Amino acid sequence: MLKRFLPKQEKFYDSLNEMAESILKAANLLNDMILDHERHTEYSSKIHLLENVCDDMTHTIIGELNETFITPIDREDIYELTNSMDNIIDSIDVIASRYNLYKIKNPMPYGPQLVSILLKQVETLCIAISELKNNENIFEKLVLIRNLETQGDIVFREAIGSLFELEKDPIELIKKKETLENIERAVDKCQTATIVIESILIKYV
Repeated sequence: MLKRFLPKQEKFYDSLNEMAESILKAANLLNDMILDHERHTEYSSKIHLLENVCDDMTHTIIGELNETFITPIDREDIYELTNSMDNIIDSIDVIASRYNLYKIKNPMPYGPQLVSILLKQVETLCIAISELKNNENIFEKLVLIRNLETQGDIVFREAIGSLFELEKDPIELIKKKETLENIERAVDKCQTATIVIESILIKYV
């Protein structure tokens, strides 16, 4: 009985790492999906499976928080970080499912560039999560994610401008505009995760 009240340092770090790695897999699949236009249904299905996996991880982590007396960092911070990561995978799933649903006829202007920025953010976030236990060089990772978010804003504005200039089909324009907006939101979600991590570092560094 006493075991449930003892510190379980590794458990939460391992769970967060596992969740981050699943999000990275989804981001890589999304990047492939944008580049490999004809197989969007296959990629969308794989991403949705990963989203379900992350949902299960979220429920598991929250359940463990309720059962663990002592946590390596504040339980509120673990909860916020888990939710912020879950929001990222949810956003990626929305992008993939809408892209598949809309059956966009041809590639979006700047779409691959914007998804590439998202992928780089998730890659960096995954590294930051893996280093959270030891607090090693995480701040520079957070700065990189924020710089990528700024770059994403620039690319997004260029993408929307190009879309309205080049796309003559109003239905396709609406579909592509919403898809680009969803990608931009996912980029913002990565930025939100850095705020949560930074608040953890301020407490424990």
